Amino acid sequence: MKVIAAMNGLVTSDIAALYALRYAALFNYTLGLLHVLNPDDSRDEVEASMTTIEEAAEEFQVKTERIFLQGEPAPAIQTHLKETNGDILFCSTRMRTRFFEDSLSEKLTRLHLPADLAIVRVAHVGATTRTENILLPIKEDRLSVKKFVFLSAMAKGFDAATEIYSITLAGNRRLARLDIGTTKELFQKINAHLSHYNKAFKLMDVPLRIKHALAENEIDQILHHLAHHDFQLMIIGGRRLSPFPLLFRENPIARLFRYTPVNTIAFYGRDEK
Repeated sequence: MKVIAAMNGLVTSDIAALYALRYAALFNYTLGLLHVLNPDDSRDEVEASMTTIEEAAEEFQVKTERIFLQGEPAPAIQTHLKETNGDILFCSTRMRTRFFEDSLSEKLTRLHLPADLAIVRVAHVGATTRTENILLPIKEDRLSVKKFVFLSAMAKGFDAATEIYSITLAGNRRLARLDIGTTKELFQKINAHLSHYNKAFKLMDVPLRIKHALAENEIDQILHHLAHHDFQLMIIGGRRLSPFPLLFRENPIARLFRYTPVNTIAFYGRDEK
């Protein structure tokens, strides 16, 4: 199996490749360093970045290979993934008017990929060297097996403590009706539904805590939580984008990517169709 890291010579893609390296090291997979040739990127800079990642891979005893493709980037990557035994693709995204606007990451989320996809938003370049706490926000008890496996892999790869932050959406009227007893019962029910994940983390010897919040706005609550706690990485569940982009409002994931104070990975499980 292979882990693929899309590279373009920029520091953000280098950081995404370092996350891919940790993932590959955990499963003893080959790390493919991929670049689609185009006039906007300097091949010398791309190859220099690849050399940096290859040197880092030696420390983890991870085998690497360089992959150069031609053509339109997103379809070329899709075709390559179909022809190889790829497990997951890591790709960085950069600041634009909208984060996903006409970017490679946006185009990849609209394709049917035969591999998982991890879109990396870099807020702090040095975070990969000191990742001690990872946050996974979810709605209530909604945690898929695929997302859990990716979370546990990153936590194990960095030997990091993990927090599942369960957010229950509630408007002002519902908040007014919830007393302490009802709220406690609600959170206990969520904990019960997540208990098997808690057991799995104990088997892996990965510290896990589950916290809860009632909030009217999910994104605002996540940003507030990040501002008051010490996390170096956040993992969120990506939502496949429609072929038709939003015209008048920003995608919630794009908004979270824009304002997050920590490195963030949006995870998209592979298309099973």
